[in-house]
Amino acid sequence: MEQNKKTMTKTQNGKLPTKAVATQEINSVDNFIQQAIKAKAPVETLERLFALHKEVKADKAKTAFIEALTAFQAVCPIIKKTKSVMNKDGRTVRYMYAPIDSVVEQIKSALANNKLSYRWEVNKNENHMKVSCVLTHILGHSESSDFEIPIVETHFMTSPQSYATAQTYAKRYTLLNVLGIATADEDTDSTDTGKDKEAKDIKAKIMFNLKALGAKTDTKDNIQKEVKRLVYLDLAEKNYQEIVNRLSIKVDEQNQA
Repeated sequence: MEQNKKTMTKTQNGKLPTKAVATQEINSVDNFIQQAIKAKAPVETLERLFALHKEVKADKAKTAFIEALTAFQAVCPIIKKTKSVMNKDGRTVRYMYAPIDSVVEQIKSALANNKLSYRWEVNKNENHMKVSCVLTHILGHSESSDFEIPIVETHFMTSPQSYATAQTYAKRYTLLNVLGIATADEDTDSTDTGKDKEAKDIKAKIMFNLKALGAKTDTKDNIQKEVKRLVYLDLAEKNYQEIVNRLSIKVDEQNQA
């Protein structure tokens, strides 16, 4: 009977399920600690056991986080674009995007069902802002996505408005990034083809500057044309940093005009 119980906890390949393994390891360490205390083991031994206990719990929390994120992504739909930005004529749509409140509304149930939560940490430094989105599982493991963005002031935006706009943009970007989810949005689908985080960040900076300059960003073709028109460079990965530099100068010149 005992043998049958052990067999029932195993998968077909003879290995314990991940959660069962983690629980068994924690219970084993707990037993060792209790036995060590009863045996009046040296302080050094107890310290090593407590450190092991902490390590096992951290591994379990990380495994649970990965499983929860995987489950979340399996049920999370592609985020719908719900807000339109009009052209100067006020009649035709320039592009559509998913504002942060819409993103939150579309994902909050799936996050709660998988015991995931998020928070933002914002640090401002002169004309730049760093925003971090921290995603946490109920067992304690966290991972984050960071994004630094320039605070661009224009003739139609005051400093507080520029700050709020930059912060909202960065919050939205980092939330989508840490969750690994997509929108049919111009600043993810139209330019983002790589998996490298640094490349994603610099592409987002290019998009932000283009929008500040009033460039057309509704399609990939328009983005390429606008970059070529404004900074005389092809929209290629090797040129990304120089494109950001030149666009930033353009934005500064526009602000001073």
